[in-house]
Amino acid sequence: MIIAAVVGGLAGYGGGLLVPRTGTGTGTQATPAGGPPPTTREPLPPAPPEANTVEIAKRVLPSTVMIRVGSTGGSGFILDNEGRIMTNNHVVEKAANGGRITVVYNDGSRATARILGRSPTYDLAVIQVPTSDKLVPMEIGDSDAVKVGEVAVAIGSPLGLANTVTQGIISSKDRPVVVGDDSDPGANTAYINALQTDAPINPGNSGGPLVDAGGRVIGVNSAILTIGSSQGQAGSIGLGFAIPINQAMDIGEMLIKDGKATYPVIGANVSDAPDGNGVELSGVESGGPADEAGLADGDVVTSIDGKPVTGLEQLIVAIRTHRPGDQIVLAYERGGKKAEATVTLGAREG
Repeated sequence: MIIAAVVGGLAGYGGGLLVPRTGTGTGTQATPAGGPPPTTREPLPPAPPEANTVEIAKRVLPSTVMIRVGSTGGSGFILDNEGRIMTNNHVVEKAANGGRITVVYNDGSRATARILGRSPTYDLAVIQVPTSDKLVPMEIGDSDAVKVGEVAVAIGSPLGLANTVTQGIISSKDRPVVVGDDSDPGANTAYINALQTDAPINPGNSGGPLVDAGGRVIGVNSAILTIGSSQGQAGSIGLGFAIPINQAMDIGEMLIKDGKATYPVIGANVSDAPDGNGVELSGVESGGPADEAGLADGDVVTSIDGKPVTGLEQLIVAIRTHRPGDQIVLAYERGGKKAEATVTLGAREG
């Protein structure tokens, strides 16, 4: 888990920022599982070992848009010929109650969009524009097949500068990241199992595509790590984070179909264990997933599906890589004794 406090806010064309680690977390009430199963994807050929960024830009820029919501905004990419565009929830949430959303295409032409659906929990949204000849769908890649060290190219509108292309590599995978607006204590917080890249990402890249050397989108650019302008530096410092496209497309399908998404829960509150080794459960809901699996208040979870858990964010992110109705195995300690519990995940909307 990356531990970082963001100092200061960023005005205009805001991007997601890593929020400080709080050491506490809140679980959620379990409800019946819902939402469609993940999409079955055909294997794709591997990305080329080297990137021709000129060709990538030619292919991908027509599928990438700038999104403006009042004085702020971000980026997005075209999903299909029906006019559906994927972006981050934090890019468009200010228009959730009827605000104006303007989409600016690669050639500078504009269209008015409406929100089809959004998920604060996953920091994803799908918006709709009228059908036109401006719609060039983005080619979708496979984030599960991405390897550390592969070339990655970020496309978007950093600081309102449309049609910007930056290149780097995938510097890590499966990075637990907590995304929120450090300047707004009431802002939604998302937990993502991110692709980490050193391709320069700045405020305004949010919602835009991170693509592989084949020009296929592998992630939705969502967050940056910054030490803040008060310390003499702001914007990209070589650590950017993207929501893996496989997860984003699964959530996107729900947003298009239902206008909302569900996320998995265990039906308990979680907080870092006092000794710093594991995650302690409290408020275990009677009849909820954790309770049905035999877990109780005070149990300390030490691993999920065989992978060690050292903090609450790591556990939450690992759970949210699953879908409601999936089963996970939690190793835990109770009164000095070790045991395992198989938990069938519940669901909550958000």
